[in-house]
Amino acid sequence: MQITVVDMAPSDAEAVSRLADTLIGPGYYPPEEVVDALERSTLGGVVCSHVAIARDDGRMVGFRFAMPPGRWRHGRGSRLSPQLWPVDLGDCGYFQSSYVAFEARGHGVGPQMAAAAEAALRSLGARAIVTHSWKESPDNSSFRYLTRLGFTAVTEYPGYWSEVDYVCWLDGKPCQCTAIEMIKVLVPG
Repeated sequence: MQITVVDMAPSDAEAVSRLADTLIGPGYYPPEEVVDALERSTLGGVVCSHVAIARDDGRMVGFRFAMPPGRWRHGRGSRLSPQLWPVDLGDCGYFQSSYVAFEARGHGVGPQMAAAAEAALRSLGARAIVTHSWKESPDNSSFRYLTRLGFTAVTEYPGYWSEVDYVCWLDGKPCQCTAIEMIKVLVPG
């Protein structure tokens, strides 16, 4: 499958919401929250969030939200441990969510979206990127993917997404899944 990664736009809100309902659980990203996240992911005209579009038929097969330094305080859950990081929170970007349609997995979609987001965050002066990996993902694929991208584990939070008003495909509502907080240092020191 060949894809094109482009900046997310407000017109993508409905498609991102539908894809999220399918991949994460109903209500995880209502369209209005997609628009809000997109606004927070844009700084000085630089868009840090992206969508992946299949070249053969133009359908959206993935999305990645990323927040620039100073435009986020926590992820979808509220717990965060900046005291454990080697970089100040104000200098960190955030990888909030990344999801790829089942039929597009294994084609490099996730890494392409991550590279686009990382380039945007670097252009805005990010010295590190923080994220929360989904520990219960099949075969711990979320953690393995982020480790391949250069992230290292910091700490864990059981029930991290329990504050999000949605129905988790794994354990219902509230979600009791565990987040592994991870960081990728871009500029040491």
